[in-house]
Amino acid sequence: MTTSSPTRKVTRDDRTARWAVTLVATAVSTYALDVVAAAGGVLLSLSGALSGLDRASLVAVVALSYLIWAFGLRTALRANHALLEQAAVSTSVLSKLAWQIACRGTSSTSARRWASMAGYLAWELIKEIPYYVAAAGVVLIGDSLGVDDALIFLAGANFTAALYEYGIGTGTQAWLSRRRFSSFETDWDPRRYLDEYYRDVQADELHTIRFMVEAVRHTPPDQVVLVFGTGPTLHHVFPLAGRAAEIHLADYLDTNLDEIRRWLRRDPDAHDWRPFVRYTLQCEGIELPSAEQITRREERTRATVARLLTADARRSQPLPGVYDTVVSAYCADSATADRATWSTMFRNIAGLVGPGGTFVTAALDRCQSYVVGGKRFPGADVDADDIGAALDCWFQSSTVHTHDVPEHADQGYRGVVLGAGSGRLDPIPDGPIPDRHSPSRVTIVPALTPTTPTGVVVSPTQRGERA
Repeated sequence: MTTSSPTRKVTRDDRTARWAVTLVATAVSTYALDVVAAAGGVLLSLSGALSGLDRASLVAVVALSYLIWAFGLRTALRANHALLEQAAVSTSVLSKLAWQIACRGTSSTSARRWASMAGYLAWELIKEIPYYVAAAGVVLIGDSLGVDDALIFLAGANFTAALYEYGIGTGTQAWLSRRRFSSFETDWDPRRYLDEYYRDVQADELHTIRFMVEAVRHTPPDQVVLVFGTGPTLHHVFPLAGRAAEIHLADYLDTNLDEIRRWLRRDPDAHDWRPFVRYTLQCEGIELPSAEQITRREERTRATVARLLTADARRSQPLPGVYDTVVSAYCADSATADRATWSTMFRNIAGLVGPGGTFVTAALDRCQSYVVGGKRFPGADVDADDIGAALDCWFQSSTVHTHDVPEHADQGYRGVVLGAGSGRLDPIPDGPIPDRHSPSRVTIVPALTPTTPTGVVVSPTQRGERA
């Protein structure tokens, strides 16, 4: 997954600023809640609205007030977690601290949610102390005030606190709805992306790398190959290094390419790609790759990667010239939520394939957004029909496979679409990619073995009719 607009790492200054915002927001919200809740308790007491109730009825009212407060708190908890996920700030310093610790220890959205909720609730309990102190004070003020007055005060404080929490929660959600996705300019963190998605070979890449190994087998050796939208990753490059004469890597973001430069020059802090090299070799038929074989493929890759290029898929010609083979996985579909923009970018990337050449691609299946570092980024919501329709328009023959990956549900997607087209038409036909519901020659065929995905295949014969 790569981005389509300039970005930078989250710096120490960014983190400091977000902690400063959280501290100020915590102080302000705590003071405001105490004032509002105390005022509500005093007003209810002075109003005499509950003065005619007996002790048991007052206890029931207080219990009801806690239930209503819990409802308001639930809204605030959801909004607070969303605020942390999208902006890394909170109105509760304990919630921010707990969420930050969870972020460092796990990539699980559920773990971060529970941590942020626990911290928020802990701070809310701390903020409850002034109410009980005030209630006790009401009892101790004099003979004219007693336990019933304290219960009325608590009920009023809880009712107004519930309104406050609900208002803060709905207001935060309204603000976040205007900021649906995190900003690539300020929130994208390549190192965090690598840490969350590429510590090991996860389910989506088990399918993707195997598919790419098979697709590359059918390409002529010793070509100059382009990987477009590589992001900060190299796992889709290793299958190519065994056959290509030269590999060019292109991405919009120089910060992504910086991560690749670290690996190429063997920096100590470069990402460790050996698990992916090992799996690539296994897909190529080496059952138990040795350390020497893994190192040999790494060195072959370093020797074969000849150019790192910045490119913009929104341009009609993102790079000068064309290539016999282009690989672009999780790029255009992971850069925009707008279908028309995805269509333009996908077409422009496919246009880098020379006439008669091969295109290998992958996309997140019906993904509307995905999560990196607790931040949500846009997805184009495309599926196998969309990819198949595009390849149907632009290539003589193609194959499209789909795989379910429910393991990635917390990250925003539950499936992947893998496609390959060969024999690129010259020129690529004009016009938009057909709608996913339009008639198509794409045929869905069932899996033949447990290791074969459900395929969406268009045969060369069918494409020949078009040509």
